[in-house]
Amino acid sequence: MSPTRVQPQASQPLTSSTALPMELGFDEGFGSIVVPESDTTASAYGGRLRRYDVHIAKMFEVTHFMCQQENLTPGLTWNYAAGGGRINMGSFEITCRLANQIASAYGLGKSEPTNVTFSAGEVGRPAVRSFNIPILDITGDKVPRWVSFVQGFQPVRR
Repeated sequence: MSPTRVQPQASQPLTSSTALPMELGFDEGFGSIVVPESDTTASAYGGRLRRYDVHIAKMFEVTHFMCQQENLTPGLTWNYAAGGGRINMGSFEITCRLANQIASAYGLGKSEPTNVTFSAGEVGRPAVRSFNIPILDITGDKVPRWVSFVQGFQPVRR
């Protein structure tokens, strides 16, 4: 199953935003995140967080938001691809319970406009919807904790 993808966000995030370019989609209970870069180990913002860490954070942020807004249960399985979709990074299962635990542990910061494409199966026809989704507060002493968490958060084996 190939999730419908959102149109790429601007290649340069707004200076007030922490967004990296990515495409997010939902299709039949699955989420997809497709990022343009092939090297997800590069620093996201010049610090310790890698792009990979930020992509995983985005999956948690969107899952948490959707669980709160859409009565999504038990959670989402995310299909993650880099290199514009050429590199399969794996599938990640994020339950609403785990997303809530992470949101509580790290806290939520400012909201960030996030576009998600819903497949025809989800809404009758493909549609892009924009949500203001609070981002995880992964700053200061929380950065090494997040990096450590992400290293242990492995893709599911199917």
